[in-house]
Amino acid sequence: MFCGFGEVNDIPELWFLYTDTLSEDFARQYSEDSGPQYALAEIEEFLKHYNLNLKKLKLPTVHLPDALSNLPSFDILLEQQKGQINAQVLNEEQKLVFDIILKAIYDNKEDTSRLFFLDGPAGTGKTFLYNTWLHTIRDKGHHVNPVASTGIAETLVNGGRTAHSVFKIPIVLNTTSTCNVKPNTRS
Repeated sequence: MFCGFGEVNDIPELWFLYTDTLSEDFARQYSEDSGPQYALAEIEEFLKHYNLNLKKLKLPTVHLPDALSNLPSFDILLEQQKGQINAQVLNEEQKLVFDIILKAIYDNKEDTSRLFFLDGPAGTGKTFLYNTWLHTIRDKGHHVNPVASTGIAETLVNGGRTAHSVFKIPIVLNTTSTCNVKPNTRS
């Protein structure tokens, strides 16, 4: 806010002096190296409200991939707590699948299969299992960007986004666009 009202003469010097303090939450959540980048990204968002940006204030520019800079932030301790609570109530089949896929995520061997298809009737705990993985992976400070094909699925998965928004899949609609699904049919 001080920057927005011109009350600070040397803004880059202010950043230099307080980088660690301004970045400590991000460094703890992400990493020591990327913490300042996330702090700058958040400062940039705040500055937009004052029609300012990092460049105008002669601050370093943000060097984060777009996908990372748009990730929601999570409280690692809360993620750890949720992951542990959820993992304790998994049934036998869920626990088996949970362990297999978690092992595949962290196994660095090239021949480790990392393609899985989780299927089951509604109400069997698939979404609960997805969210348990997300909490467990995030509690280690890792980024997870869950993607779903529909907005409904995306809202059920913690931090989820639709595939077309993440991967910029074009959905071309115009005045003559129609849906070929007929009411009261199975198509």
